[in-house]
Formats: sequence, structure tokens, C-alpha cells
Amino acid sequence: MDNPVSTVKPDLSCLSPIPSWVTRNNGKTSETGPFLSGASLAMLHMVLTDPAEVLPAMLLRNRMALRAAEACLKLEGRGESEADIRDAYYLVRVGDAFGPAGDMFARWRKVSAIGLKRKDWLARVGTCVPEPVAEGLPEWIDMAMGQRAGQGGSPVEQAARMVEFVITAYPREEAPALICGDLVLARALGWAYPVPLLGLHLKRRELQVAGGELSLACHRAIARGAQDAVRLAHDLARRVQRLREVAPKLRAKGSGAAVALFLREDAVLPSLMLSPKILGTNIAMTDRAARRLCDRLVELGAVRELSGRSTFRLYGVA
Repeated sequence: MDNPVSTVKPDLSCLSPIPSWVTRNNGKTSETGPFLSGASLAMLHMVLTDPAEVLPAMLLRNRMALRAAEACLKLEGRGESEADIRDAYYLVRVGDAFGPAGDMFARWRKVSAIGLKRKDWLARVGTCVPEPVAEGLPEWIDMAMGQRAGQGGSPVEQAARMVEFVITAYPREEAPALICGDLVLARALGWAYPVPLLGLHLKRRELQVAGGELSLACHRAIARGAQDAVRLAHDLARRVQRLREVAPKLRAKGSGAAVALFLREDAVLPSLMLSPKILGTNIAMTDRAARRLCDRLVELGAVRELSGRSTFRLYGVA
């Protein structure tokens, strides 16, 4: 999705809503679980492969990474909210270490940005998990996807096997296990990038089971995660459309690059991400100009301030 500031008005009707027959069922049986996960993943697949490029996929993945980080911190007995996690990640200066919450978010963001069509994708995944887990990845991925046995099973079953391999070897590494499960799921589905799904809804007690019981839990978790992603995509698409509509009204130098940043980042800290240079560019912007641009975007209803503070404010499409 290389033209995020296009002024062409997208057709939001191409993002189909989730049918009620998918959301009404809890998927608790061995028949309904796989059916619902398949239906939910099919809906999400249409969002991710939308030829009209209604929604910047990186923005969706980063927002899902935030949700996955919050859920995985709960698995570790921590209680940081999304706002806490944003602060822990975005308020850290370049070169400084993240705390546990910021590190969890950084890990999910990093893995969701790995292009699975690249030759070095596996090496890059290894940098997102602890070293002992990284060492076992090649063998576990081969076994999970059935490349050695010749019978991979469904994408969700492959993801469940991957989770089981990691959690059996390292019982306290819940987040890496879920990251690896989402990775295998995306590979099996042929997606270009992993999308955080498993980490949102698998509970600690479900990570302590194995075999068919874990597979069914993964079907339920993936169905709910995919439905969450589709709903979020619908919401973000409407808000992204508004941001694209107001982009031509912005007169500040570098406003196009700034809008592009909002269309890929979960949140933007003006003092570090827009000034003295817009992140990822060589375009200069003063601190005052950055703050004025963000205030203007809020005034136009294109973004909102996320922190509720008068200083160190964070802005995002939300």
C-alpha cells in the first residue's frame, strides 16, 4: 500500500461486515471451532488482500500488535493498559531501553513487520524471540507445517502445533509461543506479513493443554482475533478516509510525509517523530510546526489526542 495520501475517495463497501452467523456461535465443539475460524480468517484475508487498498495494512498490524501486547502482559501477571503500553514505547528516546510493557509492544510490532516473502524472514523472526527459542525455530517450523511428515493439516492446526512445541520446551515463554504460532499461521495462509491474532484471546489455562484440546482452543482464539481485526479494519478505514480527505487542506511543509506517518503508526509523538525531522525522511519540521500540524488534524477531525495530557501528547488515527 504505497500511496497512503491518495486523494481518491476509496469505496468502503469493499470491506464486508462479519455475518451474524459467524459471531453468534462460540465455536466450542470440534465441528464449529474449525468452521468459525475458517470463516473469520476468510473475512480477514479479504481485508488484507483488498486490491483497492482502502486500509494501510501496517496501521492495522501495529494496532493489533498493541492489543496483543496488552493481552500477553496479562498472561505474565501484569496489568498495563493500552495507554500505559503506548507511553512505555513512544516516550523512550532512541537508544534507551524499553521497560517490560514497551519491550512487549516492540516485539509484536517487529514480528508483524517481517515480510514473509523475503529470504531472510526466518533470521529476522529469530531476533524477536529469546535465543533458546530462536535456535529451535527451523526444526519446529518444519514439523509444525508438516514439511517433514508430508501432512501439514489446516493452517490453524499448524499454528497450534507450533505453539505446543514452544510452550512444551519453554513453559514460561507464552508470548514467544504465540508469536511463533501467528507466524506459522500467516505462512500457511500465504499472507505477506504476520498479523497478531493468537495472542489476543488464548488464556493461560489453554496454553497448558495439548493436542486436540489446544488445537480447538486455537481455533476459537483465532476466530475471535480475526473478527477483532476485521472490525478494527472497518473502523480504521473510515477514519483513514477522513485523514486522506483533509490532507490536501494542509499547507505545512512536509504535511504529506506527516500524514503518511499517521497512516502507518499506531501513535505519533510530535517532538520525536515529526521534529526535527519527520521519521523515515529527511524532511525537516520544527517542534512548533509539528504541534500546530497535530492540532490542525485534531481540529479537522482526522486524528485525536490519545494520552489526555497537556504535555508529551500522542496523536493517532483513532
